[in-house]
Amino acid sequence: MKFVIQLFVVLLCCVVFLPTWAQTDTGKVFSYRDFYELVTKNHPVLRQASNLSDQAKAELLMAKGGFDPKLEASFDRKYFDNKAYFNFWDNQLKVPLYWGGIDVKAGFERNVGDVLGTDIRTPLDGLSYVGFTVPVLQRFVIDERRATLQNARLFQNMAEVERVKLVNKLILSAAKEYWTWYFAYRNYALVQEFHDLAVQRYDLVKKRVAQGDLPAVDTADAQVTLLDRRIMLDQALVDFQNARLILSNYLWDDNNGPRELPNNAVPQLSPAQRIDSNTLTQLLDISRQKHPEIQKLDIKTQQLRIDERLGREMLKPKFDIGLSSLNYTHRFITGLEIPNTGPFPAFYKLNVDFSMPLLFRKERGKLETIRIKQAQNNLELQQVRREINNDVQASYNEVLNLEKQIQNQQIAIERQAQVLRADEQRFAIGETQLLQLNMRESKLNELKVKLESMKSKYEKAKATLLFSAGLSEW
Repeated sequence: MKFVIQLFVVLLCCVVFLPTWAQTDTGKVFSYRDFYELVTKNHPVLRQASNLSDQAKAELLMAKGGFDPKLEASFDRKYFDNKAYFNFWDNQLKVPLYWGGIDVKAGFERNVGDVLGTDIRTPLDGLSYVGFTVPVLQRFVIDERRATLQNARLFQNMAEVERVKLVNKLILSAAKEYWTWYFAYRNYALVQEFHDLAVQRYDLVKKRVAQGDLPAVDTADAQVTLLDRRIMLDQALVDFQNARLILSNYLWDDNNGPRELPNNAVPQLSPAQRIDSNTLTQLLDISRQKHPEIQKLDIKTQQLRIDERLGREMLKPKFDIGLSSLNYTHRFITGLEIPNTGPFPAFYKLNVDFSMPLLFRKERGKLETIRIKQAQNNLELQQVRREINNDVQASYNEVLNLEKQIQNQQIAIERQAQVLRADEQRFAIGETQLLQLNMRESKLNELKVKLESMKSKYEKAKATLLFSAGLSEW
């Protein structure tokens, strides 16, 4: 009879100590890669991130509007007491050029009336003109329109960086929830095995008590153990169900509708991918070049450089020259002889505009403010680079530490399994108590659950390592 019991215990151990990572045949594996692709394809946060690029394009379009050709027309007439005081009619097409801050203009004006002086009066058939305005000193190198356009182009890069930052943040959160779901599933599977073993042992103990091989108190002990594990199983099931619900928050279909994770879906095995010695160097190099926080500050540096150029430009006096050729086409058509006036048109209008603040306090103050912002930005950039470098190294150390812990935990499980098998054999022949056997078994289950927790933490640590380097996938 004892030989039969020993054989039964050995077979039971073979079932219990099969690799706990074996997937169920009835479950459909939902891998992390499948999960990642669904999140990055349909999640509303990523669609919101895409709107940042659209917003940047709209900002750029607005900035380009500063160089749009502009058509203007005005008419002003005064008639009083049977007297036509004046008729002012002016039509103008103005085309701003990007280089040099030059404005090209062409138009037609007609100014007639009884009270108009000869300085503004035009012929009765009007006067056409073509000319330009050029800033000679201030705003020749750069002006507000060009600065706005250049900043808008940089804003497009800033929007892309913000989009990457949102993606990285979302993927980190999603990855952590996926591996939390993985641990909840593995914990439930282990507790289920733990509970089933308690059921089998309780039935076995009752039979042996009935046969007189064990004292009656062992039946109560086995029942207490069974009830305790049933409570653990119920809690593990609730944790698994809740983890599945939380993970469903990241699942959306193509129509922006929520999706639910199927009840038969099970997570993939903890992947065997390990971090090699060259990974840290590669991630540090990538983080220095592509980390969103560093890129944002680099773009801000470029924007401040544009503002500084504009601020230096405003320290120059304003000296604009405008030259227009008057009625040139009309007089050419009518065959009127055009006098030779050198480099100027035969009929022209010339205007010169000069102004200069005597102290330039407003301009100097604004330029000094920009330079202070540049100094602050440079200091922040240095600090961020240092923090990112240390975050990557700290995350890398955490990953390596968890790798060692997982290896040691696997060895501990193997040793504990050996001890438990020995105690089961002694229990089968009556050389040890049921209490001792339950303690050994509980310790083994605790070690297995802790191993799965370490695997979950390991994958979360790898996701954190990627996030620290400014990435979302390997």
